[in-house]
Amino acid sequence: MPSPVEQVHFNGQVIVVLISIAILSSGCQPSSAPQQKGPHESLSSQSSSATRVPQLAPAKKSPSVPFRFRDATSDWGLNFTRFDDMRGDNRIQELLGGGAALVDFDLDGTLDLFLVQGCRLPLREKTSAYTNEMYRNRGRFEKVTEVAGLVAHGYYSGCEAGDYDEDGFPDLFLSAYGRSGLWRNNGDGTFQALADGGGLARESWTTSSAWADFNGDGLLDLFAATYAKADDDPPMICKEPRSPTGTKSCSPILFPALDDFLFVNDGHGRFEDVTRSAGITGLDGRGQGTVACDLTGDGWCDIFVANDTTPSFLYVNQTGKNEKTQIAGRELLLPQFEERGIEFGVALNADGKATAAMGVGHGDYDGDGWPDLFITNFFLETNTLFRNLGGAAFADVSNSSRLGPPSRNTLAFGTEFLDVDHDGWLDLVVPTGHIEDRPWSKNEPYRMRPHLFRNDRNGRFTEVSSEAGSYFTSEWIGRGLATGDVDRDGDLDFVVSNQIDPSLLVLNETPASGSSVVIKPVGRFRSPRCGIGARVIATGIIPQVLSRDIAGGGSFLSTCAQELHCGLGDKKSIAEIQLLWPDGQVDRWSNVQAGYYVAIQGGQLFRIHFPAE
Repeated sequence: MPSPVEQVHFNGQVIVVLISIAILSSGCQPSSAPQQKGPHESLSSQSSSATRVPQLAPAKKSPSVPFRFRDATSDWGLNFTRFDDMRGDNRIQELLGGGAALVDFDLDGTLDLFLVQGCRLPLREKTSAYTNEMYRNRGRFEKVTEVAGLVAHGYYSGCEAGDYDEDGFPDLFLSAYGRSGLWRNNGDGTFQALADGGGLARESWTTSSAWADFNGDGLLDLFAATYAKADDDPPMICKEPRSPTGTKSCSPILFPALDDFLFVNDGHGRFEDVTRSAGITGLDGRGQGTVACDLTGDGWCDIFVANDTTPSFLYVNQTGKNEKTQIAGRELLLPQFEERGIEFGVALNADGKATAAMGVGHGDYDGDGWPDLFITNFFLETNTLFRNLGGAAFADVSNSSRLGPPSRNTLAFGTEFLDVDHDGWLDLVVPTGHIEDRPWSKNEPYRMRPHLFRNDRNGRFTEVSSEAGSYFTSEWIGRGLATGDVDRDGDLDFVVSNQIDPSLLVLNETPASGSSVVIKPVGRFRSPRCGIGARVIATGIIPQVLSRDIAGGGSFLSTCAQELHCGLGDKKSIAEIQLLWPDGQVDRWSNVQAGYYVAIQGGQLFRIHFPAE
């Protein structure tokens, strides 16, 4: 069993990893563990009162508080520009860009950053000039790619973080045009590239992916969306005489769709392809964004796939109805899904049309306890907000929510809900940017201004981009988006992976309308240790239910921080928190004060002191 404070070597230096006893020891008993002093303070599960802890500075609740964000890219030492080998041919491979991951890879309590890189095309010409990059958070970002063993050359697109081997440290699945791969986190600041990706590597064009426990054995499985069969040697080139280069991007309908993949974790460090037997049989889907979470309220993770120009998929998890079977010598449930996108109302928009769907954000924007879906779409197609109607169906409320009309003349990929001002209601950020420069069409700009929408708490949103800072008043070609509290001041920041321009770190400096509680779940028993699939229900804050969950996938090609952020509004504490674990267990804590916590399943709530406090 590790000591309460472990030393981990990272980039030649020794760092202190807080809470390692809680995260790394599956045999720990938090409910009977001695009270920690100094960096830890704990709340016993189902306790009647909270241990006194320092609070994040509260502020008077004000619905009209202005949203403020600051571009902190240079201040934090971030220097990354994705290379998509744009030579003027507008090949389909170069249009999607790449993703970002905000994850605490070294368990020091702060969010690190991983960014996905491209390479020369065709793939046989790729060089060592470009690599994915890892940045460690030391109060600013420090590039540690080489020492971490993450130097890799390929046309990578997405990055999905998850602790597949249950050792406490997040691993990385990288999707790609070409060969995808799996990098195992060694727990000492380094990663190991598995030769065949532990059974996950495929020669295909994989895009967004999602870790989740689909069969209830407590281990993370993986769903990987794929895009299209498109050659790069030579590539398909479409002519456009009005274009300065004489070319334009080819329509995706010219490229046959590829089949998505589902892999089951065999518990021995490898994965079994169960795609067909599990019912992942949707046809003609060019998958871009995907999210895995419980959309139907039965406790099992479902899968939504945003498809480009064809109906999107909703795979409803039916695994609980199955009998156990043998997989790699283990008796477990075989995941079983039914594709029911049309039936649930998420395959098409309200006009009955399939959209060129890109990314997907998820969250309970209306405070009714059910996760909703927000889909980004192509230029002249409005983005789509699907409201969850109690787990039985969804309704397209894009117009009545006022999220649809402002998006008609923009094009977006990554997106996420986030509570900008701690008022308990989810707002929305949407980076934008076209797939190519179309100077022959004056009404279709290449660079675009991002959207930022305030939740009006009545089912509607108001765009507040023009007042939110230089990022939102400038024009970009945005792709991947990852959210998380990078500077550990209690609010949510984000990273955007742009094309052509450098990737950006944008810090939230909104005058707080309240404080927050941030919870990092650590699963035990039959729940994934990294917390994917966990959901928090908080009461005594706002009139409706405050519900937050950690999903697999989400946004576009990216991984958001695997933490639960609960805004308190004008309250100083949460009357009661219920933490619903993927295996069905429920932990409860009363009178939880503002601050940062690690929640150990079946035990205690540990408060963590961060340097920013």
